Amino acid sequence: MDKKELVILCVGGDFRHGYMSSALAEHSNVYTLGVCPTGGNAVSLDCIEDMDCKADMLVLPMMKSKSRCESLDIPLPQGGEVSCHKLSGVLKKGALVTGGMLSVAQIEYFSALGFEVADYFKREELVIKNCIPTAEGALQIAMNETGITIFGSKVLIIGYGRVAKACANLFKGAGAYCAAAARKSSALAEAENAGLSAFKINDLADRVSYYDIIINTVPAMVIDESVLRNISKDGLIIDLASKPGGVDFTCAKELNRRVVHALSLPGKCAPIIAGKIIAETVMDIFHERGK
Repeated sequence: MDKKELVILCVGGDFRHGYMSSALAEHSNVYTLGVCPTGGNAVSLDCIEDMDCKADMLVLPMMKSKSRCESLDIPLPQGGEVSCHKLSGVLKKGALVTGGMLSVAQIEYFSALGFEVADYFKREELVIKNCIPTAEGALQIAMNETGITIFGSKVLIIGYGRVAKACANLFKGAGAYCAAAARKSSALAEAENAGLSAFKINDLADRVSYYDIIINTVPAMVIDESVLRNISKDGLIIDLASKPGGVDFTCAKELNRRVVHALSLPGKCAPIIAGKIIAETVMDIFHERGK
């Protein structure tokens, strides 16, 4: 199929999805419904009934919460919603349906109608590419929320996966002294090889008082009351872990510890790049079908 013959329908989402639509429209025929406008060549629809052709691919937004997206109604940022029933009616036979954090109900509905369904949020290339805007977003928060310079500050990063490594590289580059806390000995060895101080997560409570900024990337309760009590009152906790996070937020509030649960940083801090990343991932999924 020639790229210009490809018809894509993008529904819902924030500004990153607007930039995603614009990126897709550079090479495809793109229609949008309820997508934040960012310019470009996409055709904006007032309602799904205005769609004058059938789409090869439907791109849904990043769902904000699992409980909400169990519904077959897709929320639109300007208010209101559109049902999957209506969307399925404007798709070609065997079309691709993709979205972020799709619910079981959504996957089962479109699959039962014979559409191929893929969750772009689970794609490795998206996760890897999103590490940089996530790390830059964490750096921006640290600069805005502390009264100190990053240069010379003491930063502890909990976990040592892709996002943690990106944060370590960025904060080290800005002149911070960085350390990592992790569970696996292999991760600690890797952190040490990268020039970081490293210790076991079990030692957090005893060692956390030394640090000005604590960045958590572990999606499990690691910053509990025993750790919070030892964090400096001037310290800042940036939790990058997905919900419910890795911090006892209730206890942090009671102890007057500063916590920022920084979710969806690529979309908030770098929506243009975040949109392009989703567009690239969506097209990777489409081309891998071999059609």
